[in-house]
Order: sequence, then C-alpha cells, then structure tokens
Amino acid sequence: MPPTLPPASSTDADDDLPTLIPGSGSEKLQRWVDLLAALLARNTGATFEELAPSIPAYALKQERLERLDDTTRERQSASLKRSFERDKDDLRRLGVAIESLKDERGLATGAYRLKRENFYLPYLVVAVAGEAMTTPNKVDVYGYQTLTSLMLEPDELAAIVDAAVSARSLGDPLLRIDVDAALRKLAIDLPIGDVVSSADVPHLISVRAQPDGAVFTSLGEALRHAKRVTLTYHSMTTDQRDQREVEPYGLFFVSAHWYLVGRDLARDEIRNFRLSRIQKLTVSKTAQQTPDFTVPSSFRLREHAKSRQAWELGDDPPNDVVVEFTGASGPTLAASELGAAIPDQVTRRRFTVRRPDAFVRWILSLAGEARIITPAALVSRAHELATETRALYADDAVSPLPPSQRVAPRAAAGTIPWEPRGAASQLRRLLLVVPTIADGEDHSLVEVATRIGCDVSTLQQDLYSLVQRFETPAGFVEGVQIYLESDHVSAYSNHLRRPMRLTVNELCALELGLAVLRSQRPPDEHAVLDRARKRLQQVISRLPDDPIPSALRHASSGDFGTVTHLTAVRTGLRERRKLQISYRKSGSTITSERIVCPYALVSANGMLYLIAHCEQSAALRVFRLDRVQQVVVSDDAFNAPSDFSIDDVMTDGRVFQGGESETMLVRYSANIARWIAEREGRVLAPDGSLVIEHPLADRDWGLRHVLQYGPDAEVLQPLATRTQLRERLDALIASE
Repeated sequence: MPPTLPPASSTDADDDLPTLIPGSGSEKLQRWVDLLAALLARNTGATFEELAPSIPAYALKQERLERLDDTTRERQSASLKRSFERDKDDLRRLGVAIESLKDERGLATGAYRLKRENFYLPYLVVAVAGEAMTTPNKVDVYGYQTLTSLMLEPDELAAIVDAAVSARSLGDPLLRIDVDAALRKLAIDLPIGDVVSSADVPHLISVRAQPDGAVFTSLGEALRHAKRVTLTYHSMTTDQRDQREVEPYGLFFVSAHWYLVGRDLARDEIRNFRLSRIQKLTVSKTAQQTPDFTVPSSFRLREHAKSRQAWELGDDPPNDVVVEFTGASGPTLAASELGAAIPDQVTRRRFTVRRPDAFVRWILSLAGEARIITPAALVSRAHELATETRALYADDAVSPLPPSQRVAPRAAAGTIPWEPRGAASQLRRLLLVVPTIADGEDHSLVEVATRIGCDVSTLQQDLYSLVQRFETPAGFVEGVQIYLESDHVSAYSNHLRRPMRLTVNELCALELGLAVLRSQRPPDEHAVLDRARKRLQQVISRLPDDPIPSALRHASSGDFGTVTHLTAVRTGLRERRKLQISYRKSGSTITSERIVCPYALVSANGMLYLIAHCEQSAALRVFRLDRVQQVVVSDDAFNAPSDFSIDDVMTDGRVFQGGESETMLVRYSANIARWIAEREGRVLAPDGSLVIEHPLADRDWGLRHVLQYGPDAEVLQPLATRTQLRERLDALIASE
C-alpha cells in the first residue's frame, strides 16, 4: 500500500483533474469504483440499502444520519439516495451496463445488477492458419473463468487496426480518445502493439478552422441519449451569430470538415452545421435518461452525408440544364463525367440544378472549356457573369493597395488541444491499469503509463486517488493491494482484473474507421471489413434493451479517384514497389507516362495526393489521385530516403510542391472573403475584403481558382495571369 501522507483537499467536480498532490484523492472516483465492486461482487440484484454498506462514502453518511432528528434525517436520506442515482447514471453514461430489475408485471423493483459477462471484456484470441489455437490466459478465480472467448481472424484484426488509423486521421479529438481507449482494451489480449499510420493509410492535413473538442464531447452525449442541444452558430451566409435549438441526428465528415446534421426546431427543417462554427453548445438536462426526440425512420445518415455538388443542394425547384464540354484538360474531362449522359451526344451532359448561380460559377471556373446550352435563362446568366468578371481586367494597371488591404495577416493560433479530464477520465485509466498490473509481477511505471496513455505522475496520482482514504478506508480497497516503488508498481485485486467491454462510443469510432476503409477499398476487401465490424459488436458493453446505434457518425471518402487506382497505389506504398502511372496534369490535354517511387498518401481538403519520387523529373513530385488515369505496380523495389518528411512537400499547411518562386496575389470581395478567411486562417480587412498571396506552381489552377468566384475575386499580380484571364474571358463571351 502507498505510505500514509498528509491529507489534502479533495474535489467532487468532474471538470478538472485533482490537484497532483499525493494523497489528494477523488471522492467521486472512489464512490464509482466502490459501486462497481459492490455490483460485481453479487450474482443477483441489490437495492441501494443492500449496496450502501459496501460503499464507504454512503455507509459513513448513513451512520451519521442516525444521530440526526427525524426531519433532518429524512431530508438528508433522500439527498443521499439522489447521490446514488447520479453515480449510477454517471457510470451508465460511461458505458457500464447496470440493469434496473423489474418484477413479473414489468414494474421496477428498486434493485440493480451488473453481470460480469456484460461488464468484462471477453477473452480474445487470434486464429493463425496452420497453428494450434492459442488458449487465452484466463484468471482462474473470482468468476473470471466463466467469461467467454472470442476468436478473431488475422485479417479481421488487421482491419480493426487500419480502421483505428483511419478514424484517428479525421481530426476529431474525441474520436482519437475513443479509438485509443478501444485499442488499449483490445491490446490486453491481442498483439496490437503501437498503432501507427502505415505507409498506405493517408496522412490527414487538418483544416485551419478546428472544432472545439468540448463540442464533440457534448454532441456524443446528445447523440447517444437523443437529447436536444442549444448552440450558438456563426452563419457564413449572413455573417451573424444566433442561437439554435437542434435535435441532433448524427455527425459526418466530408471535404475535411465535420458537420452536425439535425432538425432545427425554429425552422422545422433538417440542417447541417459545421462544427468549427459552433460555440457554446449545451445538452438538455431534462429527464436525462429519457429521449427528447426520435430520429425519423426514413433518415439515413450515410445517404444524407454523401458528398454533393453545391448546385445540387437546396430546396429550390430543380432546373434541367444541358452543358457542352469542349476542352480536353484534366479538370474538364473530370467535369464531363458528372451529370447524366445524353444519347447520341457524347460531348453533352444533363444536370439537375437547384442553385443556378453556383452552377454558373462552376461552369465559369472551367475557363471556356464548357458552355451551357439550355435553358436560355442560365445561358444569359452565364454571359452576364463572364462580362462582370471581364470588367475587372479592363487594363493591366492595378492601383496600389492601401495599408488596410495588403496581404491579410494570420489569425490567432487555436486553443490548447482538448483532453478529457476529471473523475471520468481517471476511472477509464484505472479500468486499464488494474488488469495490467494485477498479475503479481513488477511492472515499470513508465511502461504502464505509456500503455494507458498518460505520464507517470498522472498514473501515480490515479493510484493514490484510488486507495488513499482518510475517513473511509474500506470498500474496493479491502480487495486490492498496491505496491508502488520509485520506478515499479505491482498489485493484487479480486475485482477489475479484466478490462471493461467496448463502449458504444468506442465501437462507433472504430466503425467509422471501417466505413472510411470501405470507401477506399475494392469490393473484394469489403467482406473482411464487415466481419471485423461484427466482431467488434460482440465485445460492446450495453444493456439488453439498448440497441447498437446503426450510425452516429459517417465519413465521406472525398474525391479520391477510382478505387482500383487507389488499391494499386496502396500496394506500391505497402510493399515499397515502383509504380507506372499515366498522369494528366492540370490544364493539360495529354497524358504523360511516369515511373514513380511512392513515399506517402496525403489527404487534404477532401482530395488525395500521392507524394512520390518521379524518375522522369528526377525529383520529388505531388500527384493528385483523381488525375491519375492508370496505375500498374511494377516488380521493381525501392528504398525510401530515411530523411523523407511530409513537411518537405507542405507549404503553409497545404500540399504543394516546393521550389516554385512565382506567386499569385488575389483580392476577395467582402461578399465571399469571410469564407476564404475561415479556410485560410486569415484576418479580414476593415472593409471586409481579403488579400492573399498563393503559390502559383500551376497557372491553369490559378485561372480556375479565381474564375469560380466570378467578379468577387480579382488577380492583382502577376500581370501575365491578368492578361490570360482577360483573353479567356474574351473568348468565352464571344462564343456565347
């Protein structure tokens, strides 16, 4: 046991860590652990009165009640039972499957039960072909031997690990925590080791505007319990912040951003809310165990979250639009695959358009390689937009920028990364610590802390908080012995010798990773992903009448190009083999053949990029995957340089091939500048406009970039780009 130390003030608040002073303790943590131990010690249900003597915090208060008058005793007794109900509900929110027992008429008996098989993780083993089945190392006392064993195939385990990497990459801090918690539980039995991003899993470049981690926490609770939320939302359309009350249906990740989808009560409509624009989110506290709403049976998160073009969104009546594609550049060829084919008209496509202005701007961004044929109203609008944009380039003389409109400065750095704190996070760690150290062997403090994801001082504090009790030394402490030395720790315990089952949030986090993998992998790999999902559902902690949510989160793969090409690229990355690719550069009408050594995949702004050494150029190059026309994995192997870093191809937080000196200076009008400022992490000028300097490795990209904004974006420099824009617009206007 730890040495006796001077007592320090304890805290019952769950919004901060206990002060890291040995012996300070956490009363809430101790009550939770004692309640868990009391429930797990019983094979049948028990009422509060039967459980209280085993929970020192309750027993001590009950003893004090005997010395009070009847009125005070009755009031404080009711308060004590409410504390028990709160603790029980808190444990349920953490995923502990505490049952409320009912009689034969379906009425509550006031008794509660926690079955060991519903709390402890089953024994997990991996089946290896040609080898005898490994027998799990079972604890042979205290009922642990009755837990079932679950066998996983090696490819199922690999899929779970890959899913964890994929889910981690989505930029959600709560997902990362849920994924890590799940993997640490599974690693008690399985050879997971340190999960790191392998070569064939995309590295995510996070957008600059990041959601508040606390928003994820609150939304996770609201989704799990179907509770309404109140939030302050910054609408970019109106540039106003107003309060909304929303029934949350789910979260989805698309084009590098997280969104909440739910019914806006004031508008009585299903709306999407970008999480990075949400502030001051609170979850309804009324009847916490009772749902506030029911998600419509017709709602499908996966279908809703599909990445759609801007002109397809909205509630306006649809327009039937015919477009003719005349160019042969990569972007135009990709655009010509959208919409629907028209029989016997190979150069024309039919589109359903609900937002005409967005569609017309998209056509303009193709820089004259596409034109609207019908209806006449959109033909006229396209001509007007091109004429308005052309007026910006009447001459090459650009007035000097006033000081207030020079290149926009960076916005302030974001907040400190969010981490879970308080008794809840302590309990999660201890439910991993005890099965790790309670085998009678000495364990390195550093290794144990690393395994559960904290530092040594936090681990020591958790152990002190568990056992250092000054008024009430009984409870769970009677069944545990901890030997804590300067650099080692060991323990003996009759409870919590197995980790807890996966929680619903942990399951959903890994399922989200599996969904991402499914979108990135060919159909013949889907079966193993589905089997892995079923295995995970077998180790979840839930009440018998608590169904597994069909979907709390979803992710879109973005514009990754064809799955066949991605599969070949992944093979080259994983096996370190050269690739023969056919690649069409932006704005080019021809396809070039390359032999490349693939180094990494990067996901940025909903796009995938292959970073590779190109033998033709004898240099490092970046290839956008949707522009790759063909990929063949060769038999030639290669060794990646030991000093390679993704930072070598990053410029200002974006995927960019370095070595180019030319830049493009663009002024965005106040009509659109706030969207650009949010994306780029910049500060608006006093008049609401924005001036940004972009690297210009690709002139055609520069033309398309500014044309998509019509007259709301003007190239100020270089003059050659202004001249190109004027010529393209003149040709476009003349052809209409």
